[in-house]
Amino acid sequence: MLALSASAVRAAFQPPASPRATYNFNPGWKFIREDVAGAEQAAFDDSAWLTVSTPHTWNDVDTYRAFISHSSGERTPGFYAGIGWYRKHFKLPAAAKDGKVFLEFEGLKQAGRFFVNGKPAGKIENGITACGLDLTGLVKFGDADNVIAVKVDNSDHYVEEATGVGYQWMGRAFNPNFGGINHNVWLHLTGKIYQTLPLFNNLETTGVYVYAKNFDIKGRTAEVTVEAQVRNESGDFAAITQSTVIVDAGGVVRARFESDKSDLVTGQTEAFTSSGSLTSAHFWEVNDPNLYDVYSILTVAGEVVDVTKIRTGFRKLEFKGGAGTGGVWLNDHFQWLTGFAQRSVNDWAGLGQAYPDWMHDWNAELVRASNSNYIRWMHIAPGAADVRACDRYGIVQVCPAGDKEGDPVNDKRLKPEVAARQWEQRAEVMRATLIYYRNSPSIFLWEAGNQVITPPHMQQMVALRKEWDFSSGRLMGVRHGDDSIAAAAVTSIAEYYLVMVGQAPQTDAVTGETIFRGYNGPRRDRAPLIETEDFRDEARRGIWDDASPPHFGFKPKGKPGKDGDTWHWNSETMALAGATRYHSYIENRIDNPNPAHSKWSGYASIYFSDSNADGRQEGSEVLRVSGKVDGVRLPKSLYYVTRVMQNERPDLHLIGHWNYPAETKKTVYVAASHCDAVELFVNGESKGVMKQTFDFVDNFGGTPKDLGDTGYIYAFPEIGFVPGTLKAVALKDGRVVAQQELKTAGVGRALKLTIHTSPTGLQADGGDVAFIDVEVVDAEGNRCPTDEARVDFAITGPAIWRGGFNSAKLDSTNNLYLDTECGINRVALRSTFTAGTVTLTATREGLTPASVKIETKPVEITAGLMR
Repeated sequence: MLALSASAVRAAFQPPASPRATYNFNPGWKFIREDVAGAEQAAFDDSAWLTVSTPHTWNDVDTYRAFISHSSGERTPGFYAGIGWYRKHFKLPAAAKDGKVFLEFEGLKQAGRFFVNGKPAGKIENGITACGLDLTGLVKFGDADNVIAVKVDNSDHYVEEATGVGYQWMGRAFNPNFGGINHNVWLHLTGKIYQTLPLFNNLETTGVYVYAKNFDIKGRTAEVTVEAQVRNESGDFAAITQSTVIVDAGGVVRARFESDKSDLVTGQTEAFTSSGSLTSAHFWEVNDPNLYDVYSILTVAGEVVDVTKIRTGFRKLEFKGGAGTGGVWLNDHFQWLTGFAQRSVNDWAGLGQAYPDWMHDWNAELVRASNSNYIRWMHIAPGAADVRACDRYGIVQVCPAGDKEGDPVNDKRLKPEVAARQWEQRAEVMRATLIYYRNSPSIFLWEAGNQVITPPHMQQMVALRKEWDFSSGRLMGVRHGDDSIAAAAVTSIAEYYLVMVGQAPQTDAVTGETIFRGYNGPRRDRAPLIETEDFRDEARRGIWDDASPPHFGFKPKGKPGKDGDTWHWNSETMALAGATRYHSYIENRIDNPNPAHSKWSGYASIYFSDSNADGRQEGSEVLRVSGKVDGVRLPKSLYYVTRVMQNERPDLHLIGHWNYPAETKKTVYVAASHCDAVELFVNGESKGVMKQTFDFVDNFGGTPKDLGDTGYIYAFPEIGFVPGTLKAVALKDGRVVAQQELKTAGVGRALKLTIHTSPTGLQADGGDVAFIDVEVVDAEGNRCPTDEARVDFAITGPAIWRGGFNSAKLDSTNNLYLDTECGINRVALRSTFTAGTVTLTATREGLTPASVKIETKPVEITAGLMR
């Protein structure tokens, strides 16, 4: 290692020029949703096909909709599952003809076969991971046209071509079926001496690995190492040096160091390593997610031949067992993880899984606004856009690779050779995921399995982590929901435990003691216990409470109890039940000094947003409504209660609204934190001061069930509705520390539209999205919170309508009409490739219509490429 002087370290940095260039390959694909003979050929005529941009799914128009009943009696989802073709014409710079050409697909669903200028270029079949293609030797340069064709298959029962074995995670509950090239695509140009890409599928390359060790948190120093896989395809011997430059968010160089020179013959691949000290370090924290740009530079005989940039953050991670002092430790302090379990497709009604990166950022910002800091992705690895968003917004991630529930070798329905291959598929996906995401500072933990896997397989997963992510501080663990002997054996190997709480006491397989599924005792003392998917209950956003029109106590057709999901709540009662569950964990945090109540290192409530995964699509709902926000990210009451519970400062939320029929009397519920009392006022008149939170009793089914102390909810019974204002204040030592006021809205007089776009506006790139809130408001502009009726839309200009949805109505997506729910709903539109003015008008008889204009911004697309 060669360390440079302090003056050099503080110098301004401009990345040196090199042959490497990266292009956005998303815009301008031709698409057809059917199998077409000869579509892989370069000369095929695709002029009649649709023109789209990736991320793209063909199921944006047919999900969240009805089932189809067949004459056989079988019922299948009414979305297309089969083959679609994508083709893209592009040209490459003449200056790149002596270099390498790669394509990076961040993912697609389910399988893709790639052809470049009519020749096979690779395939991917697992429906999860990123993959790479080496196009060198298949493409032309300068003014010559190139064509890539991709045959995508999202058949429900897709099987691996070579073995005939299906993937364990096929199915809507695990990897919901949004078929197509549903993630970003990138084109990379490099020289013939280059650093590889972290794309093990097809390319079998590992890229650049950046990690830090020997942390001194108080002294703000760490030793940073960059390990770059370098390949020489120059046709000649080369003496290569790898150097590293670390640049902070302000563009200031913070460290420089370089490797020893190493000789590579042509065709040789080798890992180059450089290390050095980072001083005055700004470490990555949940509430301060600082990121650095780490440049890895290759030189030969003093000439720069390759420069690649890794955006990452540095943090010290420790995972400790033990009552009172255990848990997840970040930068020498205990870090309580609190948030959600979320389906990795992270879908959006009307758009499916395919939407622009800024909306992933917006989703992450919404998570953080609830004072959450943790997402446990479910069953399959998250998309790269979500990983990057979590890095930027300070959201800790638990990252799986690909699984169902349980180890396939334990599935007695499978032939041994099929079970063995399904496990190999899981291990392959884990390896690719480790390599692709190991530079993400927000991924704290890898998840080997959702439910117990066999001890040998757990050992294999730990070994993969140690081989490919040996120095990031992360661990490999497993989620399990039982206390069997098998579970005990696996958790003795796992590096941490993800658990799901049961409702009945169990006998611990290690100690024999009777406990809840929290594993007090030896397991807690060995490694952190982190909840992964508690509170599986459901409620749609559109039903406020039992006293609110137009539903007045409507109960969904849920089936409570152990034989079915508990989803008989409305928005109000779900908030109360959710608070009760969260409070039971807070009382038993690992940092509780009482060993009897020192257990949990993290908490996740299942689903942040309602999802087409496990979609009901019959009965009361068209999707699973466990989310704290709905399928277009409009918050439910529990979202705001979650914000209050997880706030580190005094906070308060009045649950519900203040628009009821005359003579209504009801209990008013107030969520408050970090206070010792709450006072309620109606039109300025005090209705009492509550100093204690209340126990929530569920009376569903006629048998009262005490669910326990809500911990954060103050109840004011028998409050008579009087039009005007409802106000709650939180008091601490007699002083007001938080407050909120609700106002009775008048009769609906008008519609109101509010536009949401990226910070740069709606881009005319064929893939950008704007979404628009539609509200019914009174004469003073107040939202009418009990309004529920149809709104019609008209759109003109260069945009494609994607609409919104009503969770309790079949076939509500993509229509030019939609019902409001609780006075509001949300619709979306997608840009085309034409810049111009989009006009959206909303109408309802008896209300003043609303209209907005959105200017779509031109983008520069040259020969199919964007910089």
